Amino acid sequence: MKYIMLRSFSTLALLLFLFTSTQAQLSVKGEPKILIKTDTPFQNPVWSPDGSRIAFTSHRYQGLWTANADGKQIELVTNKDAGYGFSWSSDSESILTRLSETVNRRRNHAIAVYDVSSKSETQLSEFRSEMPALPRWAQFDEKAVLITDAGVETFETGKQADVRQKAMPNAPFYVLKQDQIAKGMVPENSVSDISPFDEATYLNLSVSPDGQKLAFEVYGGNLYVMNVDGTGLIDLGRLNNPSWSPDSRFVLANSIKDDGYNFTQADIIASRVDGSESFNLTASTNLIALNPSWSPDGQRIAFDVPNEGAIYVLELIN
Repeated sequence: MKYIMLRSFSTLALLLFLFTSTQAQLSVKGEPKILIKTDTPFQNPVWSPDGSRIAFTSHRYQGLWTANADGKQIELVTNKDAGYGFSWSSDSESILTRLSETVNRRRNHAIAVYDVSSKSETQLSEFRSEMPALPRWAQFDEKAVLITDAGVETFETGKQADVRQKAMPNAPFYVLKQDQIAKGMVPENSVSDISPFDEATYLNLSVSPDGQKLAFEVYGGNLYVMNVDGTGLIDLGRLNNPSWSPDSRFVLANSIKDDGYNFTQADIIASRVDGSESFNLTASTNLIALNPSWSPDGQRIAFDVPNEGAIYVLELIN
């Protein structure tokens, strides 16, 4: 009987530990620190998948730069209009982006890949007047894909999947297409609409690292999370610019106030994916903190402060 009671107590203690661990508070370590600040106003930092570097752009998305994780060794990758919607390759060696240029007052777009080390550009498509969706990596980065009215366009990136990846099934990709959330597959080149609302305009789609959930905004509305099959919709409230924690348990986003012309306040909010709890990570500061990006090791959050043109980093307590 004593053994059974002790075993029951141990089981209860384990369950209590697991519960409190999963419900642990998010805490920050001190005040945010400036990571990168020069005469060029920088914005939109994004960690590389291996955590060794950060990519970022400048005002009006002009140019792409990278820096080491400590903010040192800032390098210009391109001075072209390439900073909107860029994404790292899984090996942290390349950046996929949509180039933009204005000719005779017409805005044109093309798809390009930049090698971070050599700074070389590989333009994957010709410039075109319409490109409503952003390109995405697919088929273990061997292809870049673009969803259009005609379906899925694919482009060879020149990268090669390793043997282990080639043995795995291809994962779907997700993009915003003409006011809908679209799920695409290659090499089938199939597209399906998984939008949860009719007649909504969607913004800032972000896929969780485990590939199981999507975070997105509805224009004029709130921030939502749902499963990749379109089920399990969760309303996270009036938030913007979602990105994910590396363990897919939290969504980082901005709570923003403005006066109709400028931002007057912006905080970084971390919300549990089930909507049960949220944490204001910059409540103790007066910074206008935008575009948060969680480091792959879960230790730091990078963000930009537009009125300073600086990139800051916030350290977390484990």
